[in-house]
Amino acid sequence: MKEITSTQNPLIKGVFSLHQRKNRNESGSFLIEGYKGVFEANKSGLEIKYIFIGKNFDRDIKNFNAEEIFIVSEPVMKKISTTESPPEIIAVAKQLEFSLNDIFNSENPLILLLENIKDPGNLGTIIRTAAACGVSGIILTDESVDIYNPKTVRSSAANLWKVPAITMSNKSGIKSKLNSIKKCNFIATVVYKDAGLYYDVDFREPAVIMFGSEAEGLSDVLIKQADILATIPMSKKVESINLSISVGVILYESVRQRKFHN
Repeated sequence: MKEITSTQNPLIKGVFSLHQRKNRNESGSFLIEGYKGVFEANKSGLEIKYIFIGKNFDRDIKNFNAEEIFIVSEPVMKKISTTESPPEIIAVAKQLEFSLNDIFNSENPLILLLENIKDPGNLGTIIRTAAACGVSGIILTDESVDIYNPKTVRSSAANLWKVPAITMSNKSGIKSKLNSIKKCNFIATVVYKDAGLYYDVDFREPAVIMFGSEAEGLSDVLIKQADILATIPMSKKVESINLSISVGVILYESVRQRKFHN
């Protein structure tokens, strides 16, 4: 293992640049911070380029497949970390590349379509829930937060690479594009009073469940493509609930129906 003590080291500058979306996109790399994330990424077979550990790191990494492992000083670890308290280990991994066909990886797909999601923590939590519910894939519209945002990676709790995710830009043609692969029910989650209650919706057939941002909801472009409008009942004292909670409520209803409903 090599040692790096200078924050001006060219490699360290390159790793630090991955804090920015532009540089992550250009390099095709992203950061994984913390032992659980790095361990699970390695276990899942992700291509790990570099691993950085502190001088007092005492966990087993002999089975970690990385091009190079570096022991770094505390200032270096602080520089490359995106958290206030740096973790004991940070890795640079190669981004995964999925196609539209990858999200139709089951006979009865359950797909999330997320529009204009801005909060990276929410997105990470949604990915974690999607993995737990066996979601086939996630589609993000192109104005959404970067799926490899460090906060998204952390919030996904090592589940980011367990669910195929892609980005699509032509929102007006999404339904026809997906239905050309497999016909699905498009279910739009809305707050309309005349929308059907989510637990009355049949989620047992192939489905694309659409969610918009907390601030704006789904756009008319996507709502017009919906076969079904669904809403979550709430107290009149509350205008909305957290997006990741909404996703969890509806996904677990779909799991209940698919696994336990006769």
